[in-house]
Amino acid sequence: MIRTIARYGARHVPGSMVAALKAIARGEGLRGPYVQQFEKRFAEYQSMRHAISASYGRMAFYYILKALELASGSEIIFPALTFWVVPEMARVSGFRPVFADIDPSTFNLDPAKFEAAITSKTSAVVPTHLYGQPCDMDPIMRIARAHKLAVIEDCAHALGATYKGQKVGTFGDASFFSFQMLKPLNTYGGGMAVTNDRTVAARIRALAEAQEWPAAKGVFKKILLGNLQRKLVGPYGFTFTMFLAFYIASFFGDYDLSRYLWESIRPLSPLPESYRKRYTNAQALIGLRMLENIDKFNALNRAHAAKLTAALRDIDGIQPPASPPETEPVYYQYCIRAAEPDILKHRAIRAGVDVEIMHVDICNVLDVFQEFKTECPVAEATQHTLQLPVYASLTERDLNRLINVIRQAVRRPKPLVRATDPRSMS
Repeated sequence: MIRTIARYGARHVPGSMVAALKAIARGEGLRGPYVQQFEKRFAEYQSMRHAISASYGRMAFYYILKALELASGSEIIFPALTFWVVPEMARVSGFRPVFADIDPSTFNLDPAKFEAAITSKTSAVVPTHLYGQPCDMDPIMRIARAHKLAVIEDCAHALGATYKGQKVGTFGDASFFSFQMLKPLNTYGGGMAVTNDRTVAARIRALAEAQEWPAAKGVFKKILLGNLQRKLVGPYGFTFTMFLAFYIASFFGDYDLSRYLWESIRPLSPLPESYRKRYTNAQALIGLRMLENIDKFNALNRAHAAKLTAALRDIDGIQPPASPPETEPVYYQYCIRAAEPDILKHRAIRAGVDVEIMHVDICNVLDVFQEFKTECPVAEATQHTLQLPVYASLTERDLNRLINVIRQAVRRPKPLVRATDPRSMS
């Protein structure tokens, strides 16, 4: 039987889900000591004074925006390449998102483009450490401080990554993290706001703790469903479910059916009711166990990325991701540039390896930001970028197979099929 390789792999600590479900059964799924313990240990891990949990990473960002008391209607600068929800949360909060282009080598905010986007109405910047690659924080902080701008770091992909030996999420006025199932720290949903400012922290906590508790049954279902999804991207689950659909669909053009599983891009005003909930004790219990293992998981990702880079850097038509010497990424994804990514993607799935054209949103061209559209040609060119699996649970055999499939796919002389990536039409 063919052993397939999924594009994503969820991190998991054995026994953590069962422990969380037992806590729910004891009536400790919502309230309990683990939230406070998790927040304390998370702050210690980041070498920061305050960490406040939230129902989503996006809600942690929302609370930060409110707590910083930025001028209503002011502009906040984002990299053009980021998850659409983040600038949309700023828009919902009464701010105007402004998109600046990215550095072509790292996919992160280009400091020069950031500076060029500043106006008299700018109040903040949100550098995204995309795919676990740290932003170039020295010039970003220097520019922000010169213009008296707040800095809010988007660390959804980057827990444990460092820039010049310092963890990301510790440079700005505040930062936020996501604990969605596929993120570096998985608690089947949730997020964290982090800051050193006592007043800002108190405001964030007041906002977060003013929300309602979710239903215990809902938390139980969320953890069970998340565990099922985790198994579906495992070797056996993926082989007998999504892989079969992808393989068959690949003969009919654009096979990437997974886009139907992603959250639809839409205005978020008013905020969905599910956002306005509190982070739970059961999730925090999982978070404590995950946090104990985060450095081990990240080390595996880095080792896998190093192996991929060593094997792929001399192949014509492939450009591995840059890793500036002052950074230590955590490789939430491993992104290569390819001359014909759609062809390579199809050839890989036929060989049992699932790769993906970069799915992070090119926000400056999205209709949801119609009023804020601008030209960011480097971000728009990321449709030529492929994401390769690099997650911690890959085996040495998996990595060797992935490398061989990519090599063979690039060297095949004739195009197999040309598919249109839906993101290029957004």
